[in-house]
Amino acid sequence: MKLTRYSISFLNCLIGYLAAALLCIAASIMPAWAAESIISGRITDPSSNPVVGAKIVVFDDEATWSVSDISDKNGKFSIAHEPCTSCFVEITPRKKGELAAALIEEVNGKANRRFLIQLHHGFSVRGSVVGEDGKPLKDIVVKISSADINEDSSAKIHGGGAAVTAKDGNYQLCLTPGKKKLTIINEKYPALVKHLVQKFQVTSDGALENIVLPWKHSVKN
Repeated sequence: MKLTRYSISFLNCLIGYLAAALLCIAASIMPAWAAESIISGRITDPSSNPVVGAKIVVFDDEATWSVSDISDKNGKFSIAHEPCTSCFVEITPRKKGELAAALIEEVNGKANRRFLIQLHHGFSVRGSVVGEDGKPLKDIVVKISSADINEDSSAKIHGGGAAVTAKDGNYQLCLTPGKKKLTIINEKYPALVKHLVQKFQVTSDGALENIVLPWKHSVKN
């Protein structure tokens, strides 16, 4: 069949219409958080060399979700995440025990942010989270931040870190010395309290006492 000039024009219009319709359908089924925010930056050691293979995790403030990335050969990372009111960013070096973790709190989760983080040396701190029955608790977020009121905002970044407990309830972090605030965030066990806060001081490598997460009904108001 021979196509006339008018037939070709009609087909072009039809193709354009179908393409526009498909774009509209695709947009309508995209998730609400498709307009993502981006947290990016570069991680270096005390000598300003790039830190390769560090794990960077972005949590919303209640740790209901997290997304992560690994720093590349230049120490760079980029994480797209669901917009939120506030979030925190945890950086853990690949080689444990050499460089301390870092924690950036109260990050605006609705805007793109870029950070340059220079990691410091620290001490290895380990511990466990258990229930009142002594059973280990898995997937509990252990967030540690500086409790030193004399530190400025830049120093506080290097004073903390975050970890998620393993199957045996254990966690381990490399932390800079000083006073610390440990916050437990429990999103997995609804019968147990959601938050628990303790304070301790880092002066050397060592283990903390077991953190016991109580049942909700055993906590007095």
